[in-house]
Amino acid sequence: MNYLYQASHFIASKNRVAASYFGNNMVACAKKAVIRMEPNLKRTICKSCQSPLIPGETARVRLVSKPIKGIKWTCLTCMNTKRYPTKKGCKLWLDQSESLVETLDFTKNKNVEKRSSVDTPEKVGEQIQITKKNNDKE
Repeated sequence: MNYLYQASHFIASKNRVAASYFGNNMVACAKKAVIRMEPNLKRTICKSCQSPLIPGETARVRLVSKPIKGIKWTCLTCMNTKRYPTKKGCKLWLDQSESLVETLDFTKNKNVEKRSSVDTPEKVGEQIQITKKNNDKE
């Protein structure tokens, strides 16, 4: 998906149809693999033609005050519009702390610490020297 997104953005200024084709393939791959696309990624792709929304090249961006203050993106390929309301202090759901269900910290696991302390090169070298001394004595 990353490759298709980058290819779509790279070719958008030269060939809008090809850029739309790459965007369409990216959305189809995400659906087939049952992967959710990042909201930031979704905001840069037109919902109707899947072409990349690049301000000044493939999209027109305007500030709108009525009926609700926000930003209006217009795709220059299909003339579809998207509006994003802007409010002071408003955060996206993914940026809020409530969106995280659980944070796992694997560095404090005692079993991992024990394994890592035994497998250090110094410890392995000491173990080899001890076994050599024991073999020489016998």
